[in-house]
Amino acid sequence: MFRCPVCREPLAEADDGRSWRCATGHAYDVAREGYVNLLITHQRRQRDPGDSADMLRHRRAFLDAGHYDVLRDAVATAADLRPGLAVLDAGCGEGYYTRTWPADHEGLVLAGVDIAKPAVRMAAKRATAPAARYAVASVYDLPVGDATVDLAVSIFAPLHSPEFERVVRPDGRILTVTPGPDHLAGLKAKLFAEPDVHPETGPFEREGAATILEPEATVRVQADLELRSADAVADLLNMTPYAWYVAPEVRAAVVSEASLSTPIDFLISTYRRP
Repeated sequence: MFRCPVCREPLAEADDGRSWRCATGHAYDVAREGYVNLLITHQRRQRDPGDSADMLRHRRAFLDAGHYDVLRDAVATAADLRPGLAVLDAGCGEGYYTRTWPADHEGLVLAGVDIAKPAVRMAAKRATAPAARYAVASVYDLPVGDATVDLAVSIFAPLHSPEFERVVRPDGRILTVTPGPDHLAGLKAKLFAEPDVHPETGPFEREGAATILEPEATVRVQADLELRSADAVADLLNMTPYAWYVAPEVRAAVVSEASLSTPIDFLISTYRRP
């Protein structure tokens, strides 16, 4: 599934398992945790792109506590997995949503990419299937061969339709998860005077979305979230983009309440590549 980010030739694992190589001679070392860095210099807009290690630690703690299990299970159902499928998790983060799939579906080929090295390190270290492969890479320039993917997954990650159209096989599928209109309304009410409302449609059906991808279905998943500790509230707040631009004193005030009630609201949209 992977290709060299320099010459675009297919990558293969070396016999000793310590590197990935292409026929042209480019080689990429496998890190101790089992991932490969395929993010080349011109794809970096900053020294350490993507989510920070601190944000990822909060997200891992929040997800490990089971607060988004309802979404994880709904994603697995919508994915309609079958043995032998080649699945790409584009913007995989720490791998929470797809990590359990290989254990449940024999022969599933799973690859994950994320621009944040700490995220890929976490995902590779906790991978449950020997066949799972993870790489540091940008979703805007995927180191993935043309028409090699049966199912591309994008969960709260940047979306780039041309790359999905390129890597997904004809009649292959794309699954996206985006916030629904009421997502984290209880948290946003404490952070903003006039909170924004998320769209009610999937990302490739919105005005201005230029794509050949054909909508299949959108499923809305809703639940009530009750957090009963300051640590849990801090984990939620600091794993969201709101942590980037909300004043420190506002964050401190929210966490000091040590509890939070909020709806969670997700749109799981599936598309087909004609």
